[in-house]
Amino acid sequence: MKKVILSPKITIFPMPSAVITVGTWDEANIITLAYVGKVCLNPPIIAISIQPKRHSYNIIEAHSEFVINYPSTQQLKETDYCGTRSGRDVNKWKELNLTKEKASIIKVPMIKEFPLNMECRVIKKIKLGSHVCYFGEVLATHCSSGYISDDTVNPANMDIFTYFSGNYIPLQKKVIGRHGFTID
Repeated sequence: MKKVILSPKITIFPMPSAVITVGTWDEANIITLAYVGKVCLNPPIIAISIQPKRHSYNIIEAHSEFVINYPSTQQLKETDYCGTRSGRDVNKWKELNLTKEKASIIKVPMIKEFPLNMECRVIKKIKLGSHVCYFGEVLATHCSSGYISDDTVNPANMDIFTYFSGNYIPLQKKVIGRHGFTID
């Protein structure tokens, strides 16, 4: 098959549809980000990138904590809404009837309705062109019991989606292979 050279700015792989909360209880804001990824296992560190022009930027700068909230496909509307409205103009918690849930370690609230929440504390940040990348150590992970089998997350039970080239795409609810399956 012939390959075509594309702009390096085009993302050619699926990215998370993560809904990030920043700020303490009363000032807490919600922003949807696709620039999210695990970068270290031990300690567990996840990187998120935010443009300085975003409302959430000043809030994360002030508190150095954030929660990664992963929605189910039932929360697609909320995910898109939080990524297309600014907290400067609208209270997303109120408009979407989302509930602030107290985190177990940090002061940033989790989104109660979302099935997966990861409490993170910023350990480093790097300015990278259009975005600032925050490296957050994962201090606690919360998961809906319906996603768990045999004391671990079962991907076949999950009802989540990804972001790819401006589109939301559901992930299949089946496992097609497990890491290490090629080892004899």
